[in-house]
Order: sequence, then C-alpha cells, then structure tokens
Amino acid sequence: MANELDSSTAEVRFLENLQLVLAESQTSSTYKYALLIALADICIEDTPPDDQPEFTIPISRIAEKFLELYWGHGRPYGSGLPGTTSRTLLQNRGNQAAVIRRADSLREALVSPTRARTDRRWHRDVSRVARLLDEMPLWRLQRLRTNTLDFLYPANPKGDSITLRPGVAACFRHFHALIVRLVQAEWMAFLYDVPGNTEVLGSAGDLANFLFGPQRESLARARPTLHALQSGRCFYCADALRGPGEVDHFIPWSRYPRNLVHNLVVAHQACNNAKSDVLAGVDHQQRWTSHVARYDAELCEIGIANGLMADRLAALHVADWCYAEARRIHADVWIMGKRYERLA
Repeated sequence: MANELDSSTAEVRFLENLQLVLAESQTSSTYKYALLIALADICIEDTPPDDQPEFTIPISRIAEKFLELYWGHGRPYGSGLPGTTSRTLLQNRGNQAAVIRRADSLREALVSPTRARTDRRWHRDVSRVARLLDEMPLWRLQRLRTNTLDFLYPANPKGDSITLRPGVAACFRHFHALIVRLVQAEWMAFLYDVPGNTEVLGSAGDLANFLFGPQRESLARARPTLHALQSGRCFYCADALRGPGEVDHFIPWSRYPRNLVHNLVVAHQACNNAKSDVLAGVDHQQRWTSHVARYDAELCEIGIANGLMADRLAALHVADWCYAEARRIHADVWIMGKRYERLA
C-alpha cells in the first residue's frame, strides 16, 4: 500500500509541475509545446521500461521529433472564405520559428518524412535543430518566473543528451493522451495570441485539424495501394471490400494521434464504425503484427509516396503500450460487430 501511495503522489506531483510549466514558463515560440509532445512520444516509441531508474535521450532524437511535429506547418493556412488570404502561421512572437523553415524546406524538396530520413539534408537539419534545442528550449522549459522546477531532467546542459529523472518516463507513458491534448490546446491558444495570426485564423476546430489532424488527403491518396496490399479484403472481417473501403488507424487516432503508415489498414465502413475508437481484440492485434512485418517494405513505399511517416518499430511499440495500458485497467476491446471482451 505504501508503494502505491508513493507512486500516486509522484504522479500527481508530475501533473502539477507540468501544469505550472504550461502556465508559467516563459516562451516566445511554440517550441515548449513541441518539446513536451516530443518527450511524451519518445517515451512510448523508444519503450523505456517503467522500472528503469532513468532514461537517457539523445538531443538528436528530440530534433528528429521536432522536424516531424512541424512537418507541414509551413503550408499556407486560411479560412477558405472569399476575400481572405492564406499564409503561413507565425509560431514565434518575433521572426518565424527556425524549425518551421527547416521542416518546410525538407517537405517541399522530399515530400515525406520517410524519404527525408534517407537524405543527407535530413541529417544536416537534425544537427542544426539539435544545436537550436541545446541553446534554447531544452534549458528554458522548466524555468518559471521566479524559480526552476527541474522535475523532468537536470536543467543544465551535459553533453549531447538529456536524462529524464526517475519515474518521468513512466508518467509520460501513463498520461500520454492527457498530456498531448493539454499541450495541443495550449499550443493553439499561443497561436491565437501571436500578432499577425489573427486575420488568417479561422475557428479553433479548423486550426486543430490543420496542426494536429490526420492529414485526410494523404490517407485518401494511400487508400488504393493499401487496398491492393490487402488483396481487396477488409482487414478485420476478411470479406471482399465493396468499393474502396475506409482507411482505419489500427491503434485509434484518439489513443495515439500520429499518422504512421504501418498503423493504417483498409476496412469496411461497418467494421470501421463498429470498432470506432476502441482497441481491436488480441487476435486482430496478432494479425496486424504479422501484416506489418510481412509488408514492411511495401508500407514504407506507400508512406514515401503519400507523405506519411513509416516506422514499423515505432508502430509496434505504440501498440504494445496501448495494449499494456488496456490490460492494466481491464478495458474492453472490439471483436466484431457488436461483440466486445474485457482484457484480463
């Protein structure tokens, strides 16, 4: 019981400190928000054990996540109404954020982050973003108006990596969905407050979809090749698809909002709607694991062709985390139609 209480107290303290960082740490750009989401994602994708005392993350790994998170943010944004002008959103209170320029240059030249990762320009820009992180947001993130919290990692530079304090990686994993939604809301609020964005911004929903949405145009372009990869059959029920089918995130978007091409399958509309935001059953998970192993190269090509990130190991780690969390709380998983079962 004492260990459970200690763990609960530490988790509450982590969330309280995170709230203070979002409310009080000084920032002139959106880097603070990108950094928190990057750390949360890395703690899942790189699967540190929850009982590992500390977790070391190379700054170059965080730089890669920054380029992914800002990928496409340099596209013109506008309300689409007559007489309005679309333009790039400012994500800095002064000049445009440097990461935006680097990510957008890579996007225009190389189309997809998967292709970019094999290009020398990606490695060049990762190094440049790593230097930028080392100079600014990494060491300012935990600095408040009157003190420094120092609860995520030691707030002084030591080489080319940071080491999360004991228990921090576990908190990022346990509260990932909550943290991402909270940080995204603060990110959008910041953009509304930047002079120069007021005229071009539409509703909050429009902005949320632009910054963090599932890039539906990319999913639509990928659908024919995903359909062919599955031999024209629904991933879940295995019956022939009548028409093009629907692209489904195997790990629901609501659980992990990232467009990994290995997480995409094609399904009947009825199966997709029935599964909705629920995890699929363990049998489905096992077939999906075999599917992404068998078609890894083909899925990478689909990602490259359609501007989607391809990373099989990251997708598998995300799935392992989601199913582990579901077992921990004995969540229901979807079997077929209206059938569900509780994970033990």
